[in-house]
Amino acid sequence: MDRAKATAWGLALAGLVPFAGCALMAVIDRSFGVDWIGALIAYAAVILSFLGGARWGAELARETPDPVRLILSNLPAIVAWLALVIVMVPASARMGLLAVALALVWFQDRGSAEPWYRALRTTATVGAVLSLALAAVLRA
Repeated sequence: MDRAKATAWGLALAGLVPFAGCALMAVIDRSFGVDWIGALIAYAAVILSFLGGARWGAELARETPDPVRLILSNLPAIVAWLALVIVMVPASARMGLLAVALALVWFQDRGSAEPWYRALRTTATVGAVLSLALAAVLRA
C-alpha cells in the first residue's frame, strides 16, 4: 500500500475513535451521558458534512460538473444541520437520521470509487453507523 493510501486508512480509522468513544461514554457514564450524546451527534454531523464537501469537490474537479450531482452533494450538510438544530426531536431519532444519511452517502459513493477506497469507506461507515445505532438504542 502506498503512503497516501496508508495515510487515508490511518485517518479514517482515527476518525472512528470519536464515534466509538462518545457512544461508549454515553452508555457507561450516565451522569454525563447527555453531553456525550451531544458530542456524538455533533461529530456525526461534521463527518456527514465533510463527506458532502468531498463529493462537491470531486464533482467540481470533473471537466463538466453535473448540476444535479452538485445539488445532491449539498444534501448531507443540510441533513447534518437539521440533526443539530431540531433539538425538540429525541436524540435517538437524530442519531438515526445521521446513521441513515451516512449509509446513503456510502451507498451512493460505493460504485464510483477505487476498490481500496470502497473498503475504507465501508469500514468507516459501518463503524460510524454502529456507534450511532448502539448509542441510540442503549441510551433510549
